[in-house]
Amino acid sequence: MAWPFLIVFLYEDYGASAIEVGTMLAVSAVVGAGTGLYSGYLSDKLGRKWVMVLGSWIASISYTGIALASEVWQFYVLIMMTGLMRPMIEAPAKAVIGDNLKDSKDRELALNIRYFLLNLGGALGPLIGITLALSQPQNLFFVAGGTYVVYGFWLLLGIERKGTFTKPDPSQLSNFAATLNVIRKDNIFVKLMVANFIMMFVYAQAESSIPQVIVRSSIADAAQLIAGLVLVNTLTIIVFQFPMLKWLEHVPLFVRTRIGMILMAIAQIGFLFTPNDWPLGWGIACFILSLGEVIAFPTLNVQIDRMAPPHLRGSYFGAAALYSLGFAIAPLLGGVVIEMLSAYWLFVLCFILCLVMIWLYWLAEHTEDSVEREPIPQS
Repeated sequence: MAWPFLIVFLYEDYGASAIEVGTMLAVSAVVGAGTGLYSGYLSDKLGRKWVMVLGSWIASISYTGIALASEVWQFYVLIMMTGLMRPMIEAPAKAVIGDNLKDSKDRELALNIRYFLLNLGGALGPLIGITLALSQPQNLFFVAGGTYVVYGFWLLLGIERKGTFTKPDPSQLSNFAATLNVIRKDNIFVKLMVANFIMMFVYAQAESSIPQVIVRSSIADAAQLIAGLVLVNTLTIIVFQFPMLKWLEHVPLFVRTRIGMILMAIAQIGFLFTPNDWPLGWGIACFILSLGEVIAFPTLNVQIDRMAPPHLRGSYFGAAALYSLGFAIAPLLGGVVIEMLSAYWLFVLCFILCLVMIWLYWLAEHTEDSVEREPIPQS
């Protein structure tokens, strides 16, 4: 959640335009999406630990470098490196859960707990961010870099020392091309990836374009409002995640995800009609968007976990990084729309895309499954 503060920092200290900032974040997300599948494959082939440790150390170098950077080109390089590290940590971390828990319900609970803990950190992060980023923005990135150093050493010493993990049979992972071919033929998975790509594009506006709209508006203390929206998002997730998932426990996964998408669509209407100088309106729309996230995002991981063959779990989670291309396009296209048209048309576009992704999920649900896999429970 450091990016909203970085956007303010780049705009106020370096005069970076919306398109320039959007390009930085877009390049980072493209790098992450492009390397995600291969890093997932490597975690299947070689084991999870070393891929995650390397990713953590790259993250530490990247965030510390951002704190020390003094030229715009340096921000481009370092932000790109943060895109490289993310799938190296995310995909293997999710696959580790499946390696050690055989029951699908246990894995679902563990994935939800993981998502909850990430957002608990996200709730504490804005509090630190408000203190550090508003006075000395560089200190926020020093803290992030140091945190990843600690995380990397914890992984080095702790992962795979206990539990049921065993290194995969190399005969099941003949080569990278064969793995790609298996995933490409999974029609349901491919449709979900397209829909999730759109979802990431819509959601990413909250972290990229909306801060740019606010910081360029007439709102006083724009950075504090942005920090407040980040806090609304994370607190909503912490408070509502488990009650909402318990309420929807027996709702099929595809339907559950579409409910989250409908809430995201309603949030776009809220952003569309909120005056720039009305902080409460931004907060309400962000709250509705966050409720949609609470339902949809944890369910995405559960769906992928249940669809993936055990020996390709890391590769499937790695392939899922391709939908983070939505994050890549979002800052760039969002910045272009804001510069060339207005924020109004950006939110109109996002609302239409919400309708498209809802339709794609319905289509995927009714697609005949041509891949042999373990039975996929729907709730």
